[in-house]
Amino acid sequence: MTQYTHPKYGTVLRTPDNAFANLPDYPFEPNYMEVDELRLHYVDEGEAVNGTLFLMHGQPSWSYLYRHMIPQFVAAGYRVIAPDLIGFGKSDKPAAGKVYSYQAHVDWIAAFVGKLGITGANAFFQDWGGMIGLRVMEKHPTWIKRMTVANTALSDVKGPMKLMLPNILRLMRFFAGKPTIADLAQKQSYGNWAGYFKHSARIEISKVMQILTTKTLTTAEVAAYDAPFPDSRYHAATRVMPQIVATQLNAAQAAWEHLRQSQVPTLVLFSDKDPFLAGQGIDQQFMALPGASGQPHVEIENASHFLQEDAGVELATRVLAWMAQEASPRQAA
Repeated sequence: MTQYTHPKYGTVLRTPDNAFANLPDYPFEPNYMEVDELRLHYVDEGEAVNGTLFLMHGQPSWSYLYRHMIPQFVAAGYRVIAPDLIGFGKSDKPAAGKVYSYQAHVDWIAAFVGKLGITGANAFFQDWGGMIGLRVMEKHPTWIKRMTVANTALSDVKGPMKLMLPNILRLMRFFAGKPTIADLAQKQSYGNWAGYFKHSARIEISKVMQILTTKTLTTAEVAAYDAPFPDSRYHAATRVMPQIVATQLNAAQAAWEHLRQSQVPTLVLFSDKDPFLAGQGIDQQFMALPGASGQPHVEIENASHFLQEDAGVELATRVLAWMAQEASPRQAA
């Protein structure tokens, strides 16, 4: 089955299984859960000897992004859970763009977390994985006991800026026109990013991933990033998400207030060559959280936005050392 009719969302596409055959370094058995009558895929590897670790991806990637990190975490005694957001990877993909609101993504992952019933877990949040996951933490305050934030953000705007920000981003999209992949390669601005995904007749996911990594992807890796999207009909989520980054600002701010009142230990690992977030002070916002005080935050060198590709082994090594250090005085479940 590659297509079916959902009672609420209409046409839903499902990438054929053979599109994912023989992916390099991705031997993980698929797992599926129904959320909101949609099939959500997730990797579930290892035994929770030292705990459970959630790995949350963003747009336009999928759990394949974590393929080099998962074995390290499993070998260290962690159960690793890496879901594919609805609209991405092996998860179902509603064909209508209007389905993909910020709230919908939060609700889908919150339902996933609730059904798993895991508490006291660890998390690695990157890109939209943080924007969604940090809000889910507010809904499920016992879900995460320790988190790493890496090249992610969560809007925290007050006063007049809350009214101005959506208009500012709208103008940036407008003045960018209809950027091509070459325009995005030349300049990774918000306008070019959002404009490319909104207007491009043919979205080239693997080329986007290559633009936002410092390493050179192999031919097989290129194919793996393109695999979830056999044709343009599958791209509704990838098109919409850049357009909704400044929606639900009140909900995002409420999530920030929850974080500021929590003591969840927080490790910040931003990269030095992220064209969107490096040098913007967002890492400092996370470092100001109570649970981030005194933690071994590091800037990951020679890594772009998708730092899991550029420095996956280093990231996993640093996270494992930190989790072991955090757990030693008060061994967690």
